[in-house]
Amino acid sequence: MYSRLLLEEILESKSFSYFHNGTYKFCVPRRSVGTVKATKGKNSIVGVLSLARDLRRATDSLSVAMETNGKGFHGFIVELPGAFVRGGTEQEAVSKVHWEARSYLKWLGQKRISFPKPRIVQTHRCTLMVEDADCEILLVDDKRPMSEQEFRSLVELASFSGLTFNALFDSVRLKDWVDEARIRTTFYGQNKKTIREIFEHVNQTQYYYLSRTGLSLREDEADPFTKVRANILDEVGFLFRENGNSKTYAIDSEEWTLKKILRRFIWHDRIHGKAIVRILEKQRQLGFIQRYQDPFKFEMRPDESATTYPPGSPLK
Repeated sequence: MYSRLLLEEILESKSFSYFHNGTYKFCVPRRSVGTVKATKGKNSIVGVLSLARDLRRATDSLSVAMETNGKGFHGFIVELPGAFVRGGTEQEAVSKVHWEARSYLKWLGQKRISFPKPRIVQTHRCTLMVEDADCEILLVDDKRPMSEQEFRSLVELASFSGLTFNALFDSVRLKDWVDEARIRTTFYGQNKKTIREIFEHVNQTQYYYLSRTGLSLREDEADPFTKVRANILDEVGFLFRENGNSKTYAIDSEEWTLKKILRRFIWHDRIHGKAIVRILEKQRQLGFIQRYQDPFKFEMRPDESATTYPPGSPLK
């Protein structure tokens, strides 16, 4: 387990090495005598960042797959796995695409000044509580065949997303502070009202995503978040070796492919990472903390940020 300071340096340096977990390589930060040193030269940008360059080129087009129940709209940016936008209307959701794409690429150490106009390439209507972020859409892209290279890159991205989410949690001091504005019932039960509850939910959901293939792993509460992620990605790797991305798994009236599972890992990290950052912003506005880390580089839009409270406001 990395210390908070080390994780901060890792995410700032973008310096990586590889480790093997069974079949596939996973991208992890490079450490040198307890510190991270950003290196220059041909070997300094590898793994995740090579994928980031491909993603930057891919954003010559921004395709959105939209899911709606008529009350809420949830869009997924096809070229950026796990990137998403939400809104009460389709227009509101689409208006956030450029902001999300810019944040996503910045998370991967890339910069893009301008983007093309987003275009909706797929619309899926459902009866789920989309306004509460429930979703089931199987993207056309989720069903497309994947090469070994594309699969490895997507696995590395899901691995790095998990490292980032874990780093965000480790950087938090007030993990059990209750955000009473979050207390409500959702489609999956009571909403998570503390940062620790959000983290535990994301950790538990890792097992759920693997179960969509019909496989399961023994759950051990002592296993670190990143170990669970790596073990599950390893299992997904074995499935890819057997069938590539050709198999569609129908579980509980929802269709899944391996590519969808990997995309959903990243999406789930991001959507709950944003929730954690909103709570941290509330803590800052209330004066409980002076600053906080945002390793995902969300840079929330004004309409996504926490409600502003007057200085000295009591805990809500």
